[in-house]
Amino acid sequence: MTTSIRPTALDTVEAYVAALGRGDMEAVFALLDPEVEWFVPGDAALVPWAGRRTGHAAMRAWFPLLAGAGERKDFELYGMAVLGSDHVLVNGRFVFRMHATGAVYDDEFVMRFTVRDGRITAYRIYEDSLALAHAYRG
Repeated sequence: MTTSIRPTALDTVEAYVAALGRGDMEAVFALLDPEVEWFVPGDAALVPWAGRRTGHAAMRAWFPLLAGAGERKDFELYGMAVLGSDHVLVNGRFVFRMHATGAVYDDEFVMRFTVRDGRITAYRIYEDSLALAHAYRG
């Protein structure tokens, strides 16, 4: 008899954060559902990576937008919390120096992930989007 062990939502999000941290985009996309719903609040006219994205193709365009905006100076995870069987909240802080302006964006955040069958199906970040726009635009 073979038993299969399904990853928990927390396992999936921990694997995603680790893969992203080491720049392993193949592993990142293996953890994203092909129809993942990705939402970053804000005005895309002010901050190009803001808005709603759906699916791998949109995400393959999104990651370089974010990475090209600035240099990560610090990233700290405070912790993760599981809500029910398929939601994970990730709390932490990041600091970026924006390429266009040289301004520093230093903020705490909460990311909400929805996970089903070992894949991330939805993402939303809660951050100070106004401060982010000011840092990015000057």
